[in-house]
Amino acid sequence: MPSTDNGRPPARGRGPNRRSTVHIGLRRATDSTTAEESTTRRGWNEIASSAAVILAGVIVVVGFGFVASRAIRSHDDNPLPEPPPTAALGGIDVPSASPGLIPLGSPTPSPTTTPPPADSPSPSALPTTRTTTRPPDNGAIAIATGGVPGTVDLSAEGTRDWVHWGEQSTFSLERDKNGGFAILEGTPSAPRFRHALSPTMFQWSGGDPVDHSDGTTTGIRTCGAGNGFTISAPAATSNRTLRLYVAVLAAKGTLSARLSAGSATASATLERQDGNFTPAVFTLTYRAPKAAKINLNWTTTRAFGTGCGGVALEAATLR
Repeated sequence: MPSTDNGRPPARGRGPNRRSTVHIGLRRATDSTTAEESTTRRGWNEIASSAAVILAGVIVVVGFGFVASRAIRSHDDNPLPEPPPTAALGGIDVPSASPGLIPLGSPTPSPTTTPPPADSPSPSALPTTRTTTRPPDNGAIAIATGGVPGTVDLSAEGTRDWVHWGEQSTFSLERDKNGGFAILEGTPSAPRFRHALSPTMFQWSGGDPVDHSDGTTTGIRTCGAGNGFTISAPAATSNRTLRLYVAVLAAKGTLSARLSAGSATASATLERQDGNFTPAVFTLTYRAPKAAKINLNWTTTRAFGTGCGGVALEAATLR
């Protein structure tokens, strides 16, 4: 080792080279310290950023829950007004959810009570539907038997039509010239005879072929059981009245009436067992379910004695 002038070894690093070495070491130490501090600061910054994000999220959640709970508590006190009816639905109220915040959690459902089923009515308690069927209209006929007056004005009584038999001969027929042949006699099927035995005087005017008569007691008659006369007249839905002037002589006569439409029928009898001439008037009141005819049979059902017992016919009127 070299020595100095004073006999001491030379000091290390006191030269120019020694100063440079110290400065380089200091710079390296300083740079190393600065890098460590920078790394440390970056780590803390990352931790602080993450903590700030987490803290902000916690604050948002807490604030959201606070606002929602206040909205739930104030819903009953300050309900929102119902929206106006939607025009597209024709004014029907449509329930809508509250536009407020969605509450956290779900309310506990309230228990529902199902009412017990109502007792079913017994079959006997059920209302009974009855169908009423209107019976068919069969028409109607009523016959009344009465005595004859001393005089009958056929023109006044037969406002629709009138007929008289036997004024001139056995087969003569006098009738209302304006009656339209409403009263008709069927084709004769038995022998007939003219008589002048009636106690009634028959009068008329406006007749054909005999224009008028001041009074006649004439008529026609037949003999034997089963023989008689057939007559018809119009029937309508309104009541009509037909009068038939008849008589019996030693016989029992039966008048049978029926409608050509409907099933209504009626009958009447007149009887005289001796040879005396016994007159009567049958008054028929009738109607039909529709326009039709009434058909009459005046028949000898029984003849008494050995003579010419039978029924007789003098006149008829319709009104």
